[in-house]
Order: sequence, then C-alpha cells, then structure tokens
Amino acid sequence: MNTIDPAQMARNLATADTQKFQQRAQFQADKYQSQLTALGKVESALRDFRSTIQDINSSTTSIIQNKATLSDDNHFTVNANAQALSGSYQIFVEQIASAHQVKTGMPANLDSTTSVPNTGTLSFTIDGQTLDLDLSTIDSDGDGQSTISELTTAINNHPDNPGVNATLVRTSGQTHFMLSSTETGVANTLSVSASTGTTWFDDAFTNLTEISAPQDAVIWLGAETTGLKLTNSSNTFSNVIDGIDITATKAQTSGDPALSMAIDTDQDATLEQVNAFIESYNKVMSTLDSYTQTGSADTKRGALANDPTLRSIESQLNNLLRDQFEGKRLSEIGISLNREGKLEVDKDSFKNAQQTMGATIESMFNGDGNLLDSLEDSLKPFLQFSSGMFTSRKEALRSNIDRIDDKQVALDRKYDMTYTRYLKQFTQMNQIMTQMQQTQGLFG
Repeated sequence: MNTIDPAQMARNLATADTQKFQQRAQFQADKYQSQLTALGKVESALRDFRSTIQDINSSTTSIIQNKATLSDDNHFTVNANAQALSGSYQIFVEQIASAHQVKTGMPANLDSTTSVPNTGTLSFTIDGQTLDLDLSTIDSDGDGQSTISELTTAINNHPDNPGVNATLVRTSGQTHFMLSSTETGVANTLSVSASTGTTWFDDAFTNLTEISAPQDAVIWLGAETTGLKLTNSSNTFSNVIDGIDITATKAQTSGDPALSMAIDTDQDATLEQVNAFIESYNKVMSTLDSYTQTGSADTKRGALANDPTLRSIESQLNNLLRDQFEGKRLSEIGISLNREGKLEVDKDSFKNAQQTMGATIESMFNGDGNLLDSLEDSLKPFLQFSSGMFTSRKEALRSNIDRIDDKQVALDRKYDMTYTRYLKQFTQMNQIMTQMQQTQGLFG
C-alpha cells in the first residue's frame, strides 16, 4: 500500500472546488476592464475632436484663414484673423514704442554688497500707480545690513510693484544700478525719489541719467502726415482694422513712401484647417468602429459591440455632416462621406468653392448654430465631467470591477480554508495508511 501526498491532494481538491468560480469572476473582470479601456479610448478621441472644433471655432479663428502680404517686412508684422476682410492698405511706421530706462547716480565703487540705508522710503510712480518701499523690510538674510543686491530683489519682487524693474549692470569694471519701466509708452514714464536722510543715497535717485526715453508707437494708415495717425503705448495695434493686428518693429525714415499691406484668403492654410477637422473626425469614426464591430471570421468582436449609445453618437455625427447649413451641404464644397463613413476632401473642388463662396463656407462652419456649433452641442451630453455618459458608464464599470475584486478575495479565502481542511484530512489518512502498512509487516 502506497502513501499519498497530502499537500498535492489538498491543492487538487481545493482547486476543483473554487476554480470554476475564479475563472468566471476573472472572465467578468476582463470583460469589464476591456469595456472600460474601450470607453476611455472613445472618450479621448471625442475630446480631441471637440478640441479641434474649438480651435477652429473661437472668436479669433474660423475655417477660413487669412494672410497678409507686405511689400517690406522690415518695419512691421501683421496678424490677420478670421474677421479680417480682404483688401489693400498703406502703412507708414513713424516710430516704435520704447520703455523708460534710467541710470541712478550711485558711487563709482558700487558693487552688489554695498550697504544701503535700512530706514526711510524709496518711492516709484508709473502710470498713476505708486510703490512706497519701506527700506527697513529689505534685509532678507537678517544680518542687520541691507545691500544694493537685496534692494534690487525687494523692488522686483514687491507685490505692489507698479511696473518697474531694477537691475545691476556691470561694464568696464563698474557696477551701475539701473531702473526701467516694464511696459513701453509715455504713460509708463518712471518717477523715483528717496527719503532716507542718507545724502549719497537720496542724491543717487535725484541725479538720474536717462538711457532710454519713453515713447509711444506711431503709425499712419496711409502716407506720413496725410494718412490717419495712430498712437499706442505698445508696438502692437490690435484690431485697428477689423481682424488685423499690426506690430511695429522698426521706424521708417521720414519722407519714405508708405508700405503696402494686402489681406487675402490663405487657401493652403484653410485647407490645413479642413484636413485637421477631417483627420480628427475620422479618428473618432475609426475608434468607434474598432470597439463596436460585431466580429467575423477575420475580425475580433469589439469590447462594445452593438453598444446603442456609441451607435447613437456615430449616427448623430454622420447626420450632422450630411445636413444643410446656409443652404449648402458639405458635398457641394468638395467634402464628402465615403462608404466607410469617413470624411474626405477633394482639394481642387474645395479650393474652387473658396474662390466663389468663401463667405458661405465660413458661415456653414462658423456661423451661429451652424456645423461646428451643432457638432459641439451634440457632444456635450456625453463629455460632461460630472454627469456625462462616459463618466457615469466608467464609474459603473469600476464599481463592477471592485465587486469582482472583493469576490476574488473571498474565493481566495475559500481556497485557503478548503486546502487547510483537505490537507488535515489527507495527512490523517496518510498516517493511518502508514500505521496499517507497519501492522501488516508484523504478520510477515
């Protein structure tokens, strides 16, 4: 009579008692996890698509892109947004804006460790705003001495700084304490005074050397002196012509002719916008198809096969793209849905449509309540973070997975208990069998 292996027998029987339940639980967990992953992928593609829509449908952007062509780009640059109207203009740059910069009359032996008064006030005023800096507060290391370096830091980091920047500039073996306005323009002229009772320090802020005078930018729409004169504290003139920002970069010489600026539709950039829209939409469709396919001999069944919500999303998006906006369909401007439900563009047809109905195309995509607005509105119920469909579905799946995890823990406990019980029983059986063999041996 042979003995048995109690541990192996206990493992076999404990496994037999719990394995089918563990396999069923694992199958359910894998299924829920696959659905959770699939929902995450679909949601990500939809969010990317919505971001693309928003990038094309903001207050300053649209499907139609404009460009500026300059006769000379050495004196100003131009940004033409979607609201810019095609046309030709003349620009003359009289002067560019500059910030106010001064050098204080500090001693020639100044360096970063030079002590400054630690009592009194240093006052700065820019554009009607004043900072009264209490010099007793600038000793940052607590050694009882305040240095010019600590003063520089205190000015620049003060929460009430009205727009002044302090720097220590080293040149030709000498250190200079410089002050400048952080913004350009005459309105940002810097005024400074010191009241500490220390003569050399107070005089340093009285005897200022102007390095750069503050001035406004001046341009003319038209020829110098006869056109429309525009003045601005910064070099960028925003929306002086609808949808056009002009940034002056270099003054022209008085008497020079005005420079030409032509605003026109940028067909290539517009087509890039269209392609970005198409690629993002097609990514959504590919993702939906991948996870909702029913499967066949050659394809795997999707984790969300026949999911009614996702089919509804696909149907809504497809219907919108087939609808009319401004009395036109996308197919009439060279954009169509193919048999797989993916968008494609005929470049030549679209460019021809741009030339003949550019305003209509913009209204189709960007007009209030038209295509892009409608697409974004259709996505809102699904993508809201707190109550959207994807959020609630994923939370439900995570709850299911958590319950299965709890069930798996219970099954592990059951296995351990069953194994312990069988091990005890087979160990006792083994002992009895051993005793029987020994007894049988006594009878030869």
